[in-house]
Parts: sequence; C-alpha cells; structure tokens
Amino acid sequence: MIQALSGYINIILSYFYNLANNNYGLAIIMLTILVNIITFPLTKKQMESSKKMQDIQPELKRLQDKYKNDKETYNKVTMEFMQKNKVNPLGGCLPLLIQFPIMIAVFTLLREPAQIIEAVEAMGKTFNPNFLWLDLTKQDPYYILPVLAAAATFFHQRMVITDPQQKMMLYIFPVMIAGISIRFPAGLVLYWFTNSLFSAGNQLFIFSKGKKNKNEGLTSIQEKTSTGEQQTGKEKNSQTGKSGKEKKTGNLVGEKTKAPKVKRKTAKRKKKGAKRKR
Repeated sequence: MIQALSGYINIILSYFYNLANNNYGLAIIMLTILVNIITFPLTKKQMESSKKMQDIQPELKRLQDKYKNDKETYNKVTMEFMQKNKVNPLGGCLPLLIQFPIMIAVFTLLREPAQIIEAVEAMGKTFNPNFLWLDLTKQDPYYILPVLAAAATFFHQRMVITDPQQKMMLYIFPVMIAGISIRFPAGLVLYWFTNSLFSAGNQLFIFSKGKKNKNEGLTSIQEKTSTGEQQTGKEKNSQTGKSGKEKKTGNLVGEKTKAPKVKRKTAKRKKKGAKRKR
C-alpha cells in the first residue's frame, strides 16, 4: 500500500517538477502545500478534538481527585461528562491514523530520490537536484536546513503542547529532528521544514477562528442577558405603574364612598334640629 501510494505521489512530484521549470526544491514545496490542503479537514478535526480535551482537563482532574478511591465510578462519571460535552477521546487519534500513510509515502519517496530521478528522465529531461546552495539528493553539509527544521518543530510544538507534564517533549523532539535531519537528504528535510511551518499556520488559523466563535457566543449570551434584564425592568415598571393607578383609583373610590356618608350625617343632624325646635 505504501509503495503504491508513494508511486502516485511520485507522479504528482514529477508533474510539479516540470511545472516549476525543473526546480526540485519548488516542486517539493508545492507538494507540501498540496498535501496540507488535502489533509486540512482531518488536521482541523484533530486540532479541534485536542483543544476540547485541553479545555476539559481541569474538570477531569477534579473528577480524578474526587473519585481517586473508586475507579469504576470515576470511569463512569468521566464517560458521562465527555458525552455531555461531546468530546471523543479518540477524536484526535483517528485523523492522525488516516494521515499517517501519506506521511510515510512522502518520507519513503524523498528519502530515496531514485524514483523521482527515473520519472524525470522518463519525460526526456535531465534531473536537476540543486536548490539555492543545496543538492537536495544529498545531506546538507552546512547543517542549515536541519537547524531550521528543528526550530520550526519547536515553534509548532510550543503551540500544541500545553500540558506541563509533556513540557520535556517541547525540547526533546526538536533535538531528535535535528539529529535525524543531519543524516537524511536535504529534500526530505526541506519537506519537513515547510510542513512544520504550514502546520503552525493551520494551528493559528483554527485556534483564532475558535476564539472568535467563542467570543461571539459570549457576546450573544451577554446580549440575551441584557435583553432579559431590560424586559424584566419594563415588567417591573409596568407593574409599578399598574399598582400606582390602582392606588389612585382606590383613593378616588374611597373619597366617593365617603362623600354620601357625610351628606347622610348632615341630613340627620338637620332633622334632629328641626324636631327640637318643634
């Protein structure tokens, strides 16, 4: 499967080589862009799943401390919590597993440049491995690309790793990449360098979009809250106005009921006075 996939990628790379006017370095960069475009939906899903897992880590830690003596209850409560928050613990792994064959196929192709050389010569052209100061079919004698690849990996890992327990990987992994890159052809290191830059760009784009949506959600909630408060205030004012009107109406009715009573009393007094005179 990997060999077949590597053959298809070789056809695409040879096409890009011809399109880039026999520039092997530009062809590798164009291949990197294409691979990132194809795998972007999977990368997006993987990053979003990882971000959700990072967001719920404090709550998971609280549940772990609460049920540290009861693993069965802890597992049950944790699964219910993840289902409620729509978090799949395997959501970040599945997209990576799908991308993995593509990564291995590209790695195999660029590690052994004989395939691309044969494909270019089959088109009746002479293969040109030079790009800037480098022969991309050989190791970088100045170690510039390995250092750049390690720096790009560090920058990308710094964005991805947020767990303090994994902080050592932030430094170990770039050093490993630098050590490996020294031994591989410069074309493969160029692919890793450009791919790390594009991965960091994807990360920034997805996270900035997520923050924007989150802020919009908070704004809508605040607007709903303020609208609810305004409606509550209006209802209170209308109730206050109604009670005031009722009080006024009650006073007027009271005054009207009092008036006939006063008239009756005065009439009685007049009758008594007339009787006395008689």
